[in-house]
Amino acid sequence: MLNFTLRKKSFPEFEDHGRVAFRIKGQGASLTLTYNVLQNPGDRVPRIMEGHADFNISEMDIDFDKDSLKHDLLIPMLTKIFKVQIKKKIEDQAEKNLRGFISKLGSLMTNAIAQMNRPLISGLDMARKNIKSTDFAQICQKRREKLE
Repeated sequence: MLNFTLRKKSFPEFEDHGRVAFRIKGQGASLTLTYNVLQNPGDRVPRIMEGHADFNISEMDIDFDKDSLKHDLLIPMLTKIFKVQIKKKIEDQAEKNLRGFISKLGSLMTNAIAQMNRPLISGLDMARKNIKSTDFAQICQKRREKLE
C-alpha cells in the first residue's frame, strides 16, 4: 500500500488523501531491453550501444483503502476513468528510470565480449602470422604478385 495525496486547485477545488495498492494481473509485466550492436570491418569486437527499455503492464488493478479516503466513491470512480493514463505513466517512468542502467549495462557487455574474445583474437593473430611465414604461403604470395 502506498500513501497518496490528491489536490486539484482549479475550480472546483478538490483534495483527498489515503492509501492505494497497485496490483498487476493477467500476464503480469514484461521488460524488454533492446540494443544496437555495431561492428565495423576493422573492429575486432562488436560494440553494444543505444539501448532501449520497453516496459509493459498487461493488466492492472488500483485498489483504495476506503477507510482512509474522504471521498470513498468519487476517487475510485475517477481512477477507473484515468486507469489507462495511470498505467501508461507508470510504464513510461519505469523506462525513464532504466535509461542510465541500460547505458551502463551496454558498456559492461561490450567490455565482457572484448575480454572473452581477447584469447581467441590473439590466437588467431598468432596462427595467421605462422601461416604467412610458411614456405607454402610465401610461394603463393610470389605467384599472386606475378599475376598482378
